[in-house]
Amino acid sequence: MNQQKQCEQNDDIPNNFDTLVCASGSGGTHAGITVGFYDTPTQVVGISTRHPKEHQTKHIHHLAQETLRYISKDSSADLPESAVQVWDEYVGPGYSLPTEGMEEAVTLFARVEGILLDPVYTGKAAAGLIDLVRQGFFPEGSNVLFLHTGGAPSLYHYQPIDTHVAGIAGAGAVEPDTEEKKVH
Repeated sequence: MNQQKQCEQNDDIPNNFDTLVCASGSGGTHAGITVGFYDTPTQVVGISTRHPKEHQTKHIHHLAQETLRYISKDSSADLPESAVQVWDEYVGPGYSLPTEGMEEAVTLFARVEGILLDPVYTGKAAAGLIDLVRQGFFPEGSNVLFLHTGGAPSLYHYQPIDTHVAGIAGAGAVEPDTEEKKVH
């Protein structure tokens, strides 16, 4: 690939990440990031939110290949399939269906960092990130970036996911009747 990487062209974007972890659903974000970090030391890890690894890898590779050919204006530009990493262990029973790992990730990010994750995409991707850390997938001292692609408003559609997550939304809230009784 002859063109200079976007992350190398912009001094405001740090480019010293060992790994970037993102959700891998319809594939546009995962494919684009894979192309953007291709030929750099940064590995891109996509956590599938709907499809098995084999299907998702082929899908992401196709999108990334087409993107690479488009931006390089070279119809023969080739992206090896090995550039696409997909983990499908966190899909659970299916697309948009809650998992214990996702519930833990949503709760942990909200309580510890004040970051709201949606249960469909970033919640499952964060569950993958947390599990990969626990497994020791990332070498000690690695610089890992988690890409939060938004979607937090959908969190309310799934409430209550479970009592731990529901407790976050209600933490510190005062029932009107309770407050009134305290005043009298």
